[in-house]
Amino acid sequence: MDTMVGLKRTHSCEVLNTKHVGQEVVLCGWVARRRDHGGLIFLDLRDRSGLVQVVFSQEVDLDSFKKAESVRSEYVLAIRGTVKLRDAATVNSNMSTGEIEVCAAELRILNAAKTPPFYMQDNIDIDETLRLKYRYLDLRRPEMQRNLMLRHRVTKTMRDFFDNNGFMEIETPMLTKSTPEGARDYLVPSRVNPGKFYALPQSPQIFKQLLMVAGMERYFQIVRCFRDEDLRADRQPEFTQLDIEMSFIDQEEILTMMEAMTAKLFKEAIGAEVATPILRISYEDAMNRYGSDKPDVRFDMELIDLSDAVKGSNFKVFETVLANGGQVKAINVKGYAHAPRRELDGLIEYVSIYGAKGMAWIGYTAEGIKSAITKFLSEEIMANISEAAGIEEGDLLLIIADKPAVVANALGQLRLEMGRRLNLIDGDKLSFVWVVDFPMFEYD
Repeated sequence: MDTMVGLKRTHSCEVLNTKHVGQEVVLCGWVARRRDHGGLIFLDLRDRSGLVQVVFSQEVDLDSFKKAESVRSEYVLAIRGTVKLRDAATVNSNMSTGEIEVCAAELRILNAAKTPPFYMQDNIDIDETLRLKYRYLDLRRPEMQRNLMLRHRVTKTMRDFFDNNGFMEIETPMLTKSTPEGARDYLVPSRVNPGKFYALPQSPQIFKQLLMVAGMERYFQIVRCFRDEDLRADRQPEFTQLDIEMSFIDQEEILTMMEAMTAKLFKEAIGAEVATPILRISYEDAMNRYGSDKPDVRFDMELIDLSDAVKGSNFKVFETVLANGGQVKAINVKGYAHAPRRELDGLIEYVSIYGAKGMAWIGYTAEGIKSAITKFLSEEIMANISEAAGIEEGDLLLIIADKPAVVANALGQLRLEMGRRLNLIDGDKLSFVWVVDFPMFEYD
């Protein structure tokens, strides 16, 4: 293997462009791709910044060309060469460096590599266990590197914002006393106090309150937290959170501060605009309209209360639920009246996961109304339902009758599921919402 002695890296790969034409550069990185065209060998050299094409020619430097013949994917190289414009026919518009290439005059192989277990590229299906086993290779993939760079920009933007607004970043202890929190603690045995343990913090709650008592007034910390609880998609045993505390403020001040931080964060990190002030709805509104205290407001299909519309229907299911303080609610799935029975049965199974004992449906087609429950409902009740739900031809009404909490959860989840199935949710759309006025207690 060669060394870097006598060579000093001058540029990152992706910073090169037409302004560098004619300059001699020294690049270092990994081989992303190699192509042998007989008298010419082409390499795509990759570093953290991106890719650039390097050309080895027998006529320019025979020694480098022969070395390049032995190079394979993921070899680590140092290359000295001259930046040149590509021929018009070979310009690659898919690369930011696609107008230029580096004609190599010297090649040093810093490290060889075995054939990797997977390609270092995006949009490939890799078993997660394999990715974790070779995490150092997984982190070479562009997607993972973009994620880490985004995380860096996010934390830097947060620090700059809070510093500019008079906050102090203060670290709090990691080894601490166990205090009642929402999950179990991770415990660390004490060597000097046998039989006793430290707890890793689930949050810096106690410490930030002490800091306010101490007069720090404005504190923030990007802090690691630990919670011993069952894994879910949005729960991990250790995670990083932004933790802040402010003295002598009211709700409006904290909301305004966080709105400004959010707008700056998205602008600086991904170049997206966040309109302020952010929409605010009450907890009660969120549960009534979306069935969730964290509503997805990127699409419509709000929950419709049919309780008044079906009163006096003599349909036993509805009447029993209403008599016991329950609700009858629905979502209107536009243009879905011809959904096959098999899919509707699948939706009934789906809502049962969230506690619903069943689901009724009414399809409004050009040929007429399709439903198993219309025989129990009078024309007046059907008219009430149509008016309450704003029915149009082609609509499918999905109805759940149960206790308010069950209706909210099951119908809220069904709303999200239909949004996903019908591609109603724009993954690129930013729709923030503050949910305010949470209840201090809930019935137990």
